[in-house]
Amino acid sequence: MSRRTATLLTLACLLWSGLALAQDTGLEDPGQPAAAYEDQPDEVLYVDDQAVIRARQELGLALREMGYSRKRVRNGREIYVNQVPWKPQVVVDDDGWMLVRRAPPSLGKPDLPGIWGGPLGYLVCLANPTACIHIGGWVISERKLAWHKQAVVEHADPPLGRYEDALIQRAFNDHTGEELPSALEALWEHGLPLSGQTPLPSYPERRAALLEHWLSRSCNDWGEAVQQVLQDFMSYEVQQGPYPFTTQELAAANAQRRCEARLVIQGVE
Repeated sequence: MSRRTATLLTLACLLWSGLALAQDTGLEDPGQPAAAYEDQPDEVLYVDDQAVIRARQELGLALREMGYSRKRVRNGREIYVNQVPWKPQVVVDDDGWMLVRRAPPSLGKPDLPGIWGGPLGYLVCLANPTACIHIGGWVISERKLAWHKQAVVEHADPPLGRYEDALIQRAFNDHTGEELPSALEALWEHGLPLSGQTPLPSYPERRAALLEHWLSRSCNDWGEAVQQVLQDFMSYEVQQGPYPFTTQELAAANAQRRCEARLVIQGVE
């Protein structure tokens, strides 16, 4: 094998390793058409709330208005890149936060005219590997990058806020619809406290814990929703069983309440 052949094989291996590294580390390929990623179905979000889906889509549209397109979805994060390679990259996470960062270097075919602008352009990388390295955001100063970051944040702030609100509402619905009823049942049936570690062996202690939790809720829509779940549980689970609330317990709870709404337990006068 001649020295030239060995050199070409080495360069080919280096190029192949570099392209594989780009896939693993998030280095972007500017030669890949954005449309290829835009065709990916939205099911990858794995959400079960239409409000969250709509809010996430609104955020994506706001970014597209600024020239961004979705490059990939990985581990619950959407990565958006701009048509202008030196503009910042945007990462949107399933947890509701958004990261705006300097666009990383990328590997791809060189910017050459004619047939070398197509797939054959990768052959140039065998002779000159540096021609296939695009420095992207490295060409922009920190001051100018900060200005573009701020522009992205300001434009995306309203839909990002609605996306965060939708996530909070979904989490709250999960809590009041599934987690809280299960915790209340565990408290009443097995004496497992809603907070702390000390078990509650007697039913008077368990009734007191339910009343204390009702009294400790905030005087707003969120607190009232939790209080309603507690009130229904006390009316239809506790009060209809062998260890119901007493008139004195209900009166004492209403005397201590901070909010305007009174506690009403069906069957207790």
